[in-house]
Amino acid sequence: MTSPLPLDHEHLQKLATADLVRPDQMLGAHPTVQDGVEGVRFAVWAPNATHVSVVGDFNGWNGFDNALNRLDFGCWGVFVPAARHGQRYKFRITGQNGQTQDKMDPYGTYFETRPATGSIIWDGAYEWNDGEWMGQRSAGFDRPVSIYECHAPSWGKRDDGWFLNYRELAHRLGDYVTYMGYTHVELLGVMEHPFDGSWGYQVTGYYAPTSRMGNPEDFKYLVDHLHGLGLGVILDWVPGHFPTDPAGLASFDGGPLFEYADPRKGFHLDWNTLIFDYGRNEVLMFLIGSAVKWLQDFHIDGLRVDAVASMLYLDFSRTEWIPNIHGGRENLEAIAFLKRLNEVAHHMAPGVMMIAEESTSFPGVTTPAPFGLGFDYKWAMGWMNDNLGYFKEDPLWRAHHHHALTFFNAYRTSENYVLAISHDEVVHLKKSMVMKMPGEWYAQRAHYRAFLAMMWSTPGKKLLFMGQEFGQSTEWNHDTELPWYMADQPDHRGIMDLVRRLNDLYVHRPDWHVADTREEGMLWTSADDAEHSVYAYLRRDPGGDAWSLIVANLTPVYRDLYPIGVPQGGDYRLLLSTDDGEFGGFGTQQPDLTAKAEGWNGQTHHLRLNLPPNSVLVLEPESWLSPAELAGVGDALETSNTQHREASAAQRTEREWVGGPSTEAQARNVQARNVQTDAAEARLLQPEEARDLTPSEAAAGRTEREWVGGGPSSPEAGAGAQQAGAQDATTPELSADGRLSNEDSETPPVSEHQADPVELESTRTLTARASRKAAELAGEEAPKTPKPRASRAKKPKPEAEPAADGSEPAKPKPTRKPKAVELNADGTPVESKPAPKPRKSRAKKGEAEIEGTETPTPGTQIEE
Repeated sequence: MTSPLPLDHEHLQKLATADLVRPDQMLGAHPTVQDGVEGVRFAVWAPNATHVSVVGDFNGWNGFDNALNRLDFGCWGVFVPAARHGQRYKFRITGQNGQTQDKMDPYGTYFETRPATGSIIWDGAYEWNDGEWMGQRSAGFDRPVSIYECHAPSWGKRDDGWFLNYRELAHRLGDYVTYMGYTHVELLGVMEHPFDGSWGYQVTGYYAPTSRMGNPEDFKYLVDHLHGLGLGVILDWVPGHFPTDPAGLASFDGGPLFEYADPRKGFHLDWNTLIFDYGRNEVLMFLIGSAVKWLQDFHIDGLRVDAVASMLYLDFSRTEWIPNIHGGRENLEAIAFLKRLNEVAHHMAPGVMMIAEESTSFPGVTTPAPFGLGFDYKWAMGWMNDNLGYFKEDPLWRAHHHHALTFFNAYRTSENYVLAISHDEVVHLKKSMVMKMPGEWYAQRAHYRAFLAMMWSTPGKKLLFMGQEFGQSTEWNHDTELPWYMADQPDHRGIMDLVRRLNDLYVHRPDWHVADTREEGMLWTSADDAEHSVYAYLRRDPGGDAWSLIVANLTPVYRDLYPIGVPQGGDYRLLLSTDDGEFGGFGTQQPDLTAKAEGWNGQTHHLRLNLPPNSVLVLEPESWLSPAELAGVGDALETSNTQHREASAAQRTEREWVGGPSTEAQARNVQARNVQTDAAEARLLQPEEARDLTPSEAAAGRTEREWVGGGPSSPEAGAGAQQAGAQDATTPELSADGRLSNEDSETPPVSEHQADPVELESTRTLTARASRKAAELAGEEAPKTPKPRASRAKKPKPEAEPAADGSEPAKPKPTRKPKAVELNADGTPVESKPAPKPRKSRAKKGEAEIEGTETPTPGTQIEE
């Protein structure tokens, strides 16, 4: 039993002047000894009340037995000898309007379980065992922070459907989160609240864990046990608004007290809640005292402050609002409160992390006060919106949204960010994360795995809401526990295993977490390939040697031997592929992972990778160069196309695409005898948009563009690809039989703007050149260069001509099984058909049409 702060003038004045940061140690219900008598002292702030009494189990809920005495600065107090630990109570307050209401204790530490609203006198003791953890806890700026967001009441339930006790939850949740590799747990729905449907965001007990799951000591056991497992604990905390329930803070002493009096400032239209009056010192101390109590008494490691944007702006989600004293829209009182909150929290509980859910561009959210708001982290709401918007798009159109995924890099160092996929994204018909993805079930899982890999490898701390780690296919429902049966199904288990692997990489790789807010922590090597929706970037540890390469292919198109620039040569190893079979993919194999000396995208070397559809690859070199040697590595976002082409041309001196290295003389001889192949390779090293098309590629491109609205012919041709380069290609002439005009020649002429047909995504050209090299070095005749591909336009059918002797013409060889026509006795068809219209080539409108066959003479068969 600890003695509360005295109700004297000095301490009451500190409350009135905002100097008492732990008002809960003075107000509320405190078991104590007064004049040798054990009892409970009750105190409350109600400046506008005309009468206050305490009612409860100790006096039969009689409002006349224990009236409180009016004290200085609007406070009331009384000592009740008959009151004991565990008894229920309320404050019975009469306002100036003469109305009397029973109110919950604002500083109550334990409450009845809803729908009852009584406060409970509580003075339980708990012996902590987390001294080592508390001595070294940190906000984790240079540490991995991977947060598992958990709604405690619905994470799991008992067999009878009731809530787990905090002690039961401690072991089940702790073991699971440790298995998954997270570093922190963020709990929502913990502070006492009357309505389950609010998920704990309409709080009535700012100093109490909800009694749904146990008493305060049970909750302390949960935190203590998680600390023993090496897990930090973060709570969602709501200082922006509170519910209108009559037993709570609303009109506490008969009129506006905790809330602004003017509804244009004091009522939140969207949530039907009241807004705290941040201009009252006693209200500021009530809120700051709540935060400090959780951080100090409950050993909480951080607070995620809810709805900060609604606090910062007077016009937030409203049409009628009151400007500040400067005529602006900022709530200057709320801004001052947030600065004070963060200063006090960091002073009273060193090492904690204060996180803002702030969705606007308000500057300096994570800048220390007084110049900024003083938070440690800010949720990256812009990153979340951009990424979810991109991944919801059909891959066909992603090329038009390509830089939605690169835009975060333009401002990621402006604040300390948490990349958060929270409960808000999987409710209210928004669908679960995996079901947001386009396509059928396999494609949805592939997209989602790629999304998770990009999220974990992007700078910023991580947060994922429960159930999404195993690809829950249903929306979250706060009334039922998670569908854990899904986690045992192979399709969902693969996603779970991927999250485990990502957490393992994130925790153990310094390049993935030590430089989140430094420019050199992430460098793009391929940021502009919108046509193929391919991204590549490096994560680096500027203070060490470690770095890794992340490559994403975000269309359902397989791309083999795709070139990716890297800053050093040598061998590489594959750390992760979201296409691996263990994660639910196909298990695409990679070629030789040895970087070639030819530059690409501003880097000094390049790899050739097989990119599975809708996938992300993570690689690292077998050995690292020192940071000094990598200091000049280029960022593709800052390298112009002109610089890139100049660098690529300067670096292309010798090529070792296939086979072992050759001598300089051999290289010159081979280059002289294989001009066409050399030109083809040169095209491979060019950016796709800079290449000149071969006739066959141009013809194929025209045909492919007829697929949908001028777009590519199929997702395999590049979903949503930009067609500007292909549309500008010169149209080759077609002969009467639909062939390319130069196809009759065995070897097509080659000019400086035209080379053999080479596909970026094929090994055919590479294999052909290897064969020619071997043959020529051995003195044999080199194999002939393959002919260009013909247009995909259908070949016309030849006309049927009569034979020289006047007999019936020979039947043309059918391409499909012909259908016979029934004939009359005189040889005429039973039912003659009109002559078909001349058939047209599928070439783009504006090109020459190709006439088809005319109606055959009687007696012949007609093809369908």
